[in-house]
Amino acid sequence: MKKALAILMIFALVASVAVAEVSIGAWGRGIFLPVSNGPDDTLTDTAPSWGGWPGDEARIGFTLAGNSDNVGFQIDGNVDGGAFSVGDQQKIWVKPMDMLKISLGNMYDDTLRGNAAFGSFDWLRPVVGAGEGEDVTFSRIGMNRGGQNFEVAIQPMDAFYAAVYLANVGSGFNSPNLAENLTKNMQIAAGYTIEGTGQIRAQFLQKGDNSEDTGVVEVAFKLTMIENLYADFGFAMPLDTDVSGDYKKIAAYANYAVDAAKIHFLAIYNLLEDDDSFNIAAGVDYDMGDGIGINADVRYYNDIWTGGEDARITFMAGASKGFSNGKIGAGVQVASMGDTYWAIPVKMEYWF
Repeated sequence: MKKALAILMIFALVASVAVAEVSIGAWGRGIFLPVSNGPDDTLTDTAPSWGGWPGDEARIGFTLAGNSDNVGFQIDGNVDGGAFSVGDQQKIWVKPMDMLKISLGNMYDDTLRGNAAFGSFDWLRPVVGAGEGEDVTFSRIGMNRGGQNFEVAIQPMDAFYAAVYLANVGSGFNSPNLAENLTKNMQIAAGYTIEGTGQIRAQFLQKGDNSEDTGVVEVAFKLTMIENLYADFGFAMPLDTDVSGDYKKIAAYANYAVDAAKIHFLAIYNLLEDDDSFNIAAGVDYDMGDGIGINADVRYYNDIWTGGEDARITFMAGASKGFSNGKIGAGVQVASMGDTYWAIPVKMEYWF
């Protein structure tokens, strides 16, 4: 009887969720290192792709979202290492009209974001120092978020998107911000798609704590007119070098698909006041069929980029088996910067 009642309750819950247009999704990634050489010892560990090494746990994440034509919410949660924590987004959104969306909470907006994720960026980044993969050509909206945030986004046509994002409008319970700081540390971004050619984007990001007149300007162009080629070019520079430093950043990422292979190239060059820093990377993915894929990359960072006396060279190679809702893979990663570091990552990933 108790079992029957429990089953009925589950059916009732599922039915109510469906009527309310509430959905549950999930994404997670864990990497097991059966052996790796750390700063001082040979180690075994677990990690996601990002974060510190050694020490972080696998990412066990999920999303609860409600969606309707005009109102919705999103809650991202994590249970990394058995401890519950909030994820990237917890927000309410309302669309008073089709072209206008207003959001409040802890959030990002990746509509215009640049993406150069490939190779070691999708494996264990800290071992090889491959932290460049997203925001390389154009930063996501919400880069300077803190506490609670507010965004107004407008899309009057499919080709045009613009948003104003106010960072840290409040820090939580009983922690308001000063009204005079409402429009400080803000972000304004826009993008326009030229049919058959590509997309142009531009934005202004304020930097610093409640800064009044300092900020960074970014512009980018994504080329889509050539079949099988994805190319994105970005430029960034600060308006106030006293706060953000004196630099100009030029970035380019491209991938080209040919038969079962996809070839990647990434270059970032920072023109600094004294010496310039740069890194370049190249990689390849190859689909062998039946869900089996191999990928590899090599990256070079000059000594100014690393902030030390030695340049850094990294290498990774891995193989994966994909399924309908995830994958498993294994590889090898090596980094040389004076000392040599290496790891044998075993990667597991899921999505629902």
